[in-house]
Amino acid sequence: MTPNDSDKLTLSFMRIAFMYFGVLMGAGFASGKEIWQFFGVFGGMGLFGILLIIFLFISLGTIIVYISSYKNTADLSKIIFPFENQRLERIIGIVIAAFLFMAYFSMLAAGGALIQEQFGVHRIVGSLILMFIIVIITVRGFGRLSSFIGKIVPILLVFTLAISLVILAKDYKSISFEQIIDASPLAQNWFISAIVYVSYNMMGAVPILGSCTIHSDNREKTILGAVVGGMLLGICALILYLVTLTDPMISDQQPLPMLTLSQKILPAVQAVYSLVLFISVLGTAISCFYGYTTKLPDNHRKNYIIWISAVLGFSFSLLGFSNIVAIIYPIEGYIGLIFLLLMVWNFIRIIINQ
Repeated sequence: MTPNDSDKLTLSFMRIAFMYFGVLMGAGFASGKEIWQFFGVFGGMGLFGILLIIFLFISLGTIIVYISSYKNTADLSKIIFPFENQRLERIIGIVIAAFLFMAYFSMLAAGGALIQEQFGVHRIVGSLILMFIIVIITVRGFGRLSSFIGKIVPILLVFTLAISLVILAKDYKSISFEQIIDASPLAQNWFISAIVYVSYNMMGAVPILGSCTIHSDNREKTILGAVVGGMLLGICALILYLVTLTDPMISDQQPLPMLTLSQKILPAVQAVYSLVLFISVLGTAISCFYGYTTKLPDNHRKNYIIWISAVLGFSFSLLGFSNIVAIIYPIEGYIGLIFLLLMVWNFIRIIINQ
């Protein structure tokens, strides 16, 4: 459903930027694991991958806003598919909703593992607590979601940058640009790795930027938010990339390398970064689960279906975070690439037909 002019929200470009940044900066990103597996493993060549994702996050974010504004919709399938075909749009919508659902339960797995590591509470209990928080915020709608993300992401950004820069200042002489670890067989060079990384990440960004666009009172402001959000993510990715190279063995062997690396400063810093990771898990999980719920039938049974979906995702989260990052993420990336190409095609058709 498209909001009326009276339903438009006064979203600042920075709030939009933080929402874009927040949906992309999940536990895998903030922990350094994703950055290591997709870029750090390539040593110095990974830097080219980082530069490529900065360009792609800015460009694709802008494209999403433009299409959403032109079609006046936040519907995932309409933003991505370049033709009017209800059957294909429905299929695409289902597949993307499945992607968002997988992102949701992967964050549940990450959050459960983090809570167990830091507080000794079993990961199943931790994931269950996260599930309840996520559903409660989601059912309250986009306004509550944007307010929540707008408040937590600045904190997340400041602490991530501060702790990462302290680690770099302390250990910058240890940075090694040699490739000493084998890359994943699903992404064997920096270029493919960057494309796959952006592809699976952008699936979560489509519903959020689409919702920002139709709820915002100004398209140019929304585009600026997408640009700034992409730049912020790129800066953080670059810094985390350098941090992971200060100790490649820790980055490769630890499921949450930034936690181990932050402990080198002070044990108390590790506790602070644990909170940062928890916030990043929560922000991404809520954003992706909200995106998933936008594809559910908008009727009196919707909240019931939301709760059933949440519990089902909780059961899938028991697979464990490391397994999800290593197997499901790259596969999502390759499938997501098809949808991104369709979205770019959609954008080109709009430009030509104007």
